[in-house]
Amino acid sequence: MKLSRCLTLLAALLPITLAAPTASSARRQDAATTDSNSSFLVFALFLEQLAVSFYDSSLSLLSADDFRAAGHPDSVRHGYEQVLKGAKAHSDYLVGEITKLGQADSTVGCEYAFPVKTAEDFINMSEAIQARAVSTYVEALDRSQSDTYTTVFGKMLGDEARYATWISTAVKDQDLADINFESPSSMDNTLTIAGISVTDCSAGIDPRIFAFFRGLNGAV
Repeated sequence: MKLSRCLTLLAALLPITLAAPTASSARRQDAATTDSNSSFLVFALFLEQLAVSFYDSSLSLLSADDFRAAGHPDSVRHGYEQVLKGAKAHSDYLVGEITKLGQADSTVGCEYAFPVKTAEDFINMSEAIQARAVSTYVEALDRSQSDTYTTVFGKMLGDEARYATWISTAVKDQDLADINFESPSSMDNTLTIAGISVTDCSAGIDPRIFAFFRGLNGAV
């Protein structure tokens, strides 16, 4: 069979579905993409809000003297103040983006209780939170359907990895070669960090997160 005939037959057999999408199908695809993007923005926001609450409440509880008594220089507490500042910046950005997508109700945060009494309690929990933050942004980056958010999640992942590495090496004196960040985190296990309890959550948050919080703490 001549090549020209083969090409003619192939063209005839091409499915009609290769035609340009209709306006309605394009709208459905856009809506699905927006929903996926907003889900991961909300997912990331609740992690950042948890981090802000943790660092803010713990640093208010623990003075520079508490860190010194535990054998840490003043630079450690100052470093954590910078981590808090970064978490607030991430949170503010995510609130703005979620609000622009018309889901401002999903930005209302929860209230938490953290089992922190000493500087060492705080440092150990901060290590766990930052490791989970790294895995959360790895997952968000993997699932992102927006070039803009892919870039943003990549930057935030870099920030969280830097914080996590600083805590493990500079604060806890661990060997960098021994650090193992967690695998990508699903929405259902992002907040399963030992000892954290949720004391209050708004019914306006993402239903998956709210359902998980109810399972974590029956008082919600």
